[in-house]
Amino acid sequence: MFEILPQSHDDLIAVKAKSSLTVDDYEKVMIPKLNELFEKYKTIRCMIVFDEDFSGWANLHAAWDDARLGLEHPNDYRKIALVGSPKWMDWGVMIFGFFTRGEFKFFPRDKINEAWEWLESEG
Repeated sequence: MFEILPQSHDDLIAVKAKSSLTVDDYEKVMIPKLNELFEKYKTIRCMIVFDEDFSGWANLHAAWDDARLGLEHPNDYRKIALVGSPKWMDWGVMIFGFFTRGEFKFFPRDKINEAWEWLESEG
Protein backbone atom coordinates (compact mmCIF):
# COMPACT_ATOMS: atom_id res chain seq x y z
CA MET A 1 0.00 0.00 0.00
CA PHE A 2 1.15 3.54 -0.74
CA GLU A 3 0.43 6.42 1.60
CA ILE A 4 1.11 9.89 0.24
CA LEU A 5 2.76 11.78 3.08
CA PRO A 6 1.50 15.23 4.08
CA GLN A 7 4.98 16.73 3.65
CA SER A 8 4.53 16.44 -0.13
CA HIS A 9 4.46 19.85 -1.77
CA ASP A 10 4.96 21.46 -5.16
CA ASP A 11 7.19 19.17 -7.26
CA LEU A 12 8.11 16.93 -4.30
CA ILE A 13 6.10 13.82 -3.57
CA ALA A 14 6.78 11.71 -0.51
CA VAL A 15 5.17 8.31 -0.09
CA LYS A 16 5.35 5.49 2.41
CA ALA A 17 5.40 1.95 1.00
CA LYS A 18 3.74 -0.52 3.37
CA SER A 19 3.32 -4.29 3.31
CA SER A 20 2.80 -5.59 -0.25
CA LEU A 21 2.28 -3.27 -3.23
CA THR A 22 -0.57 -4.17 -5.58
CA VAL A 23 -1.65 -3.17 -9.07
CA ASP A 24 -4.38 -1.01 -7.50
CA ASP A 25 -1.75 0.82 -5.42
CA TYR A 26 -0.05 1.87 -8.64
CA GLU A 27 -3.05 2.38 -10.91
CA LYS A 28 -5.27 4.18 -8.37
CA VAL A 29 -2.69 6.06 -6.28
CA MET A 30 0.85 6.41 -7.64
CA ILE A 31 0.40 6.61 -11.40
CA PRO A 32 -2.39 9.24 -11.31
CA LYS A 33 -0.51 11.35 -8.73
CA LEU A 34 2.79 11.17 -10.60
CA ASN A 35 1.11 11.93 -13.94
CA GLU A 36 -0.47 15.00 -12.34
CA LEU A 37 2.96 16.16 -11.17
CA PHE A 38 4.65 15.39 -14.50
CA GLU A 39 2.04 17.54 -16.27
CA LYS A 40 2.50 20.44 -13.86
CA TYR A 41 6.31 20.40 -13.42
CA LYS A 42 9.15 19.67 -15.80
CA THR A 43 10.88 17.40 -13.28
CA ILE A 44 9.93 16.11 -9.85
CA ARG A 45 11.61 15.06 -6.64
CA CYS A 46 10.47 11.88 -4.95
CA MET A 47 10.92 10.26 -1.55
CA ILE A 48 9.93 6.69 -0.87
CA VAL A 49 9.92 5.66 2.77
CA PHE A 50 9.82 1.89 3.18
CA ASP A 51 7.88 0.81 6.24
CA GLU A 52 9.38 -1.97 8.33
CA ASP A 53 6.65 -4.33 7.11
CA PHE A 54 7.32 -3.68 3.41
CA SER A 55 7.55 -7.04 1.66
CA GLY A 56 7.68 -6.16 -2.05
CA TRP A 57 5.14 -6.53 -4.83
CA ALA A 58 2.03 -8.66 -4.67
CA ASN A 59 2.62 -9.96 -8.21
CA LEU A 60 4.59 -9.38 -11.41
CA HIS A 61 2.01 -6.94 -12.79
CA ALA A 62 2.55 -4.65 -9.78
CA ALA A 63 6.33 -4.95 -10.20
CA TRP A 64 5.95 -4.04 -13.89
CA ASP A 65 3.86 -0.97 -13.00
CA ASP A 66 6.71 0.09 -10.73
CA ALA A 67 9.36 -0.33 -13.44
CA ARG A 68 7.14 1.38 -16.00
CA LEU A 69 7.04 4.56 -13.89
CA GLY A 70 10.75 5.01 -14.56
CA LEU A 71 10.86 3.72 -18.11
CA GLU A 72 8.09 6.03 -19.30
CA HIS A 73 9.62 9.10 -17.61
CA PRO A 74 13.40 8.66 -17.82
CA ASN A 75 14.12 12.40 -17.76
CA ASP A 76 11.37 13.51 -15.41
CA TYR A 77 12.85 12.63 -12.02
CA ARG A 78 15.35 15.10 -10.61
CA LYS A 79 16.04 13.38 -7.28
CA ILE A 80 14.82 10.18 -5.68
CA ALA A 81 15.46 9.49 -2.00
CA LEU A 82 14.95 5.92 -0.82
CA VAL A 83 14.59 5.71 2.95
CA GLY A 84 14.86 2.41 4.76
CA SER A 85 14.85 0.34 1.58
CA PRO A 86 15.49 -3.37 2.05
CA LYS A 87 18.95 -4.46 0.94
CA TRP A 88 17.47 -6.78 -1.69
CA MET A 89 16.13 -3.72 -3.53
CA ASP A 90 19.50 -2.04 -3.99
CA TRP A 91 20.45 -3.92 -7.18
CA GLY A 92 17.08 -3.31 -8.79
CA VAL A 93 17.25 0.38 -8.02
CA MET A 94 20.79 0.61 -9.39
CA ILE A 95 19.65 -1.05 -12.63
CA PHE A 96 16.69 1.35 -12.80
CA GLY A 97 19.23 4.16 -12.45
CA PHE A 98 20.66 3.30 -15.86
CA PHE A 99 17.33 4.24 -17.44
CA THR A 100 16.72 7.55 -15.71
CA ARG A 101 18.76 10.72 -15.44
CA GLY A 102 17.59 11.46 -11.91
CA GLU A 103 19.92 11.25 -8.96
CA PHE A 104 19.29 8.42 -6.46
CA LYS A 105 20.35 8.38 -2.86
CA PHE A 106 19.78 5.74 -0.16
CA PHE A 107 19.18 6.70 3.46
CA PRO A 108 18.76 4.50 6.52
CA ARG A 109 15.36 4.85 8.19
CA ASP A 110 16.86 6.87 11.06
CA LYS A 111 18.28 9.45 8.60
CA ILE A 112 14.96 10.59 7.16
CA ASN A 113 15.72 14.22 8.11
CA GLU A 114 18.90 14.07 6.02
CA ALA A 115 16.84 12.71 3.13
CA TRP A 116 14.50 15.70 3.39
CA GLU A 117 17.44 18.11 3.46
CA TRP A 118 18.96 16.48 0.39
CA LEU A 119 15.68 16.58 -1.54
CA GLU A 120 15.07 20.22 -0.60
CA SER A 121 18.61 21.32 -1.55
CA GLU A 122 19.32 22.72 -4.99
CA GLY A 123 22.51 20.71 -5.49
